[in-house]
Amino acid sequence: MKIVQKPTSNKFNGRDGWNPDMIVCHITEGSYAGAVSWMCNPVSQVSAHYCISRKGEVTQLVPLTDAAWCNGTSADASSGVYYGKSTLKTVRDRRTNANYYTVGIEHEGIYSQTYGALTDAQLTAAAELIAYIRSEVKRIYGTDIPADRSHIVGHSEIAPVAKPHCPGSGYPFHEIISRVKGEKTDETSSGQPYRVQTGAFSNQENAGRLEEKLQKKGYSTYTVVSDGLYKVQVGAYTEKKNAEAMAEKLKTDGFDVYITPGKERAGNADTAEKAIQVGSRVKVKPGAGTYEGDGLAGFVYENTYDVLEISQDRVVIGVGTAVTAAVRITNLYLA
Repeated sequence: MKIVQKPTSNKFNGRDGWNPDMIVCHITEGSYAGAVSWMCNPVSQVSAHYCISRKGEVTQLVPLTDAAWCNGTSADASSGVYYGKSTLKTVRDRRTNANYYTVGIEHEGIYSQTYGALTDAQLTAAAELIAYIRSEVKRIYGTDIPADRSHIVGHSEIAPVAKPHCPGSGYPFHEIISRVKGEKTDETSSGQPYRVQTGAFSNQENAGRLEEKLQKKGYSTYTVVSDGLYKVQVGAYTEKKNAEAMAEKLKTDGFDVYITPGKERAGNADTAEKAIQVGSRVKVKPGAGTYEGDGLAGFVYENTYDVLEISQDRVVIGVGTAVTAAVRITNLYLA
């Protein structure tokens, strides 16, 4: 892949003795050119190793051997970026600045418009770039960055208080990881991944204790924050059979487990109309906008709606008789 070099002085020289073993994904909250320019400006005091445009263009600003200024954490418990508030056990346990052991990738986008969803070109570039980063880290340091959700994460998992929407709920982690691992993905069956979860807690410490038990058993696990709960998760799979196989393994090891079902995704308006009818209960795909192309509020993607009206590929959704929005039928899936 083509990577444009645009070095910035906004970085640490070296990594304070750490090897990079985690890739952190961000959203720029602005244009590609603007983000690159800002990260090269010494006044900004921010940077990332790479930035990907919506066209799939890639710029590198910081060498992999140096630490960028994008995932900083603090030892101050009152800080919004206190490492103890991270949902990732690894970050909490290391008790140091996460910039030292992470690689940061910015993706052009504005959360209120895309919710972290990527264009096709961005998705392809992100998967290729992450594969490249893993190979370079192996070459330089002799170590592997595992292709899983414990090591390919969002900024919101590093700093959930300061950056709760970075890169956003629509960021396609499972699709990228599948591509990095060389797995085939079925575009008609993976509207959302099948998530294998082992517990949901209101207290972060309880989630952390379960994470630790799972990791001692050899499971790659992480915690996500959703609906005010800390949910301990052991993978997200594009195929149900793989999720069920992991669930059986967990049950054998004595863990409670449940699978959050994936949703069928229509490939085009014709097949969607056969599945979705007036009166159907539906959800909106993460990152989708209105029929006119405007952005939707973040809560829309979490809720279930009634189909009130269908006109060709235009669907009016709402709650009861109250209209919420008009969207394209291909941006809906059955709840």
